[in-house]
Amino acid sequence: MGSRNMTESPLKSGSKYFLHGISFSILYLALAFVWVILLVVLVIVGFFIGLIVGLVLLFFIVGGLNSFLTNLIWSVPIKTDWKSLLLHGLVLFTLLLIANIPNIIVNFLFRNLGLQIVLFLIYAFVDGFVARNSANWWKKPPEEYELLRQTPKSFLKKCLNCGQEIPIASETCPYCGSKQQ
Repeated sequence: MGSRNMTESPLKSGSKYFLHGISFSILYLALAFVWVILLVVLVIVGFFIGLIVGLVLLFFIVGGLNSFLTNLIWSVPIKTDWKSLLLHGLVLFTLLLIANIPNIIVNFLFRNLGLQIVLFLIYAFVDGFVARNSANWWKKPPEEYELLRQTPKSFLKKCLNCGQEIPIASETCPYCGSKQQ
């Protein structure tokens, strides 16, 4: 699922996951306050419809925030059309909810500030990993992909790693990044 740069050290990748997770957590917390206010207004205006609109807005916030952070930290452009942002937010929200179940249970059972801080730091890495790798599903295809569609079949070969068709002269695969022989 993760397509990390092959020349990047595990320590650098780990620190980027942590940065992604901590940034996502802090920005999401700030945006959550705004979302709660909007949700209350929407629910007061129209109970069920307001709740649905509020949830859709939450998914847009989550998808947009993760798209922004993935592009900023990892230099990976993510699709930002409304359908992609909505689905990206829904999937990421669900994955983060599932990934954080142990964290929620431990925080519920043990009300200790030190433990909560340690779990926050651990889950910053986990959330960053989940957020970064889920963003891969909405990665913008490089311009090379469009050129590949126009390339005659006789000038293409299969990638040794992923099996995608790539130009014969390619040294690396534009899809998976693996070196070609």
